Amino acid sequence: MGYREKQKYDKYREQVPDRSFEEGSFPYLGESHRIVIEQRPASDVLDGKLCLAQHHVEQTSVKRALETLYRRKARNHFENRAAQLADEMGVEYEQIEIRNQRTKWGSCSTNGTLGLNWRLMMAPADVINYIIIHELAHLREPNHTTDFWDIVAEYDPEYRAHAEWLDEHSTQLIFSNDDL
Repeated sequence: MGYREKQKYDKYREQVPDRSFEEGSFPYLGESHRIVIEQRPASDVLDGKLCLAQHHVEQTSVKRALETLYRRKARNHFENRAAQLADEMGVEYEQIEIRNQRTKWGSCSTNGTLGLNWRLMMAPADVINYIIIHELAHLREPNHTTDFWDIVAEYDPEYRAHAEWLDEHSTQLIFSNDDL
């Protein structure tokens, strides 16, 4: 690990919230949702609550059940938004992979696979849209040129504010220091 990367992780460790996985709240699409563990067939997000299936929590942990819920919701949300945005932008992608990365929010491979971090489900919807637009823009312009940023700005005029939000709040999208 290089010096700059170590500095970044040290900064993250200082800023990651001290969360309890027994009770409390976690962000979902930018809004605080209370964790509730209850008898139910599957975990879901309902009425401002992250409702975790008790049997899943007992078989794994609150943290694991919560991550599973975020990943499932991410797949659905990302696929729907990417399909809509790709259509608007006139691009086609191959597939979406849900990733678990520490500090990277998205990627676009040369074969058209979009990699999106499930932790984005804790960010506001506009920030998620920005990341998807950013990655889809790579299908038209692979490098971060002026043309690339013009494409991003065309579909997300507030992209600078969304990128800044990620810079300022990225540590809030990390469950705990164990994830770094």
